[in-house]
Amino acid sequence: MAISDEIWPRVSRPYITYTVRTPHDSEVVITLENVPQDWGWVSEFGIDTPSSALRALLDDLADLMNGYNHDGSDIGTRFFGRVRVGDETLMW
Repeated sequence: MAISDEIWPRVSRPYITYTVRTPHDSEVVITLENVPQDWGWVSEFGIDTPSSALRALLDDLADLMNGYNHDGSDIGTRFFGRVRVGDETLMW
């Protein structure tokens, strides 16, 4: 599975970076850094919330990560996954 063609061109800017870590045997964490305020966030009632573009990217990353979370051998998941922007977890 790949990040959608509609979203990727908007995120492949040089200032948005990501890391993929496995801090524990059963955990995968994707972290985005340097997400531009005007692209990634909207202010609603004085609270910054993810923009529709950032939400779409987070959904794509979660789908990509969770595509590896089942191997068909058992019912449960293989790991706990999170997608973060900076220090804030936005997708599980």
